[in-house]
Amino acid sequence: MHPMIKSAIGLLITLIVVVFWLSGYDRKAVEINNEDSALYGSLVLPKRDGHTPLPVLIFVHGDGPISSGSYGYYAPLWQALADAGVASLSWDKQGVGGSDGHWLEQTMTERAQQLSAAIDWVAQQPNLDSQRIGVIGFSQAGWVLPQVLAKDERLKYAIMVSTAVNWQQQGHYQTVQRLKSVGQEGEELTQNLDYNTALDALLKQKVPYTQYKQFVTQSAPQSYGSQSMTKERYEFVINNMHVDASSALMQVKQPVLALFGDSDAVVDVQNSISTYQNTLLGPYQYKVYEDANHALFKNDYFSGISKDSIWFGVKMNWLGSEGFTEGFIDDVLSWVTNHTQLTNGGGSTNGE
Repeated sequence: MHPMIKSAIGLLITLIVVVFWLSGYDRKAVEINNEDSALYGSLVLPKRDGHTPLPVLIFVHGDGPISSGSYGYYAPLWQALADAGVASLSWDKQGVGGSDGHWLEQTMTERAQQLSAAIDWVAQQPNLDSQRIGVIGFSQAGWVLPQVLAKDERLKYAIMVSTAVNWQQQGHYQTVQRLKSVGQEGEELTQNLDYNTALDALLKQKVPYTQYKQFVTQSAPQSYGSQSMTKERYEFVINNMHVDASSALMQVKQPVLALFGDSDAVVDVQNSISTYQNTLLGPYQYKVYEDANHALFKNDYFSGISKDSIWFGVKMNWLGSEGFTEGFIDDVLSWVTNHTQLTNGGGSTNGE
């Protein structure tokens, strides 16, 4: 391994350790049973001496092999919530850390079942208040949260961060943004989008992986600029690309806050906003932050940096809350605290 890479890895590990030791919360390892598998994760608690059951915010990841702390991404949110007396719950995705299975073998329905298992787990914990459970979901979680919110009244509110509604629409939007970002227009852009439409039609047929590979090899324009998916990723896509959250959203009565960045190149922000506005039954608010990307990081700090790079991890852990767009953490905290106030009778939240 190159000495510079070793040094970068060492620095990242050091930063994570420092953040852990300096954090103002207690992080406890937990195990959540989900049918025949186990999910291992983190319960983050305020440092306190009291014995009153705590409200809890459940975190639901976006796409990819994500750990319970999202490699430091959640830490500033956990800290703000702990300071306000709110617990946080998250878990390693399947095949990450100690969790069984593999995340690429999951459907969005199976991910929703995991969220339901987490709610069941919270309800069994004497130090957590089962009457004050909320959920925050990122990106791909937009196809997970509505399924559970629509049928489980134990969830009192939700926060949707950079979430889409329809899988295929979101994929098309992302492709258009990617091609335009490298300067494509006119006939070249049209050619690539025609190929993308043909590819989607092939994927809908759930053809064997070898047929998919052959199609890409023979038909993809050189300027399309995207490599073939692995067999595992291909199967994940064909098993989930039919997903559309619209029908579930029409049954959601809980208060929902939707947060987006104006520079999101992954999700069609205006489409999500209007769909939520027209379908949700309960109180709904949204906010679009200026100069913020899909992860709601400030463009000035993270523009052009790959999330898979070591430098991204180092910078994110070093900046902490300063890396996020102005107001994001405060808005999350305000929504959570406003919707975890018990009524005089000790019952459920009071909505807006």
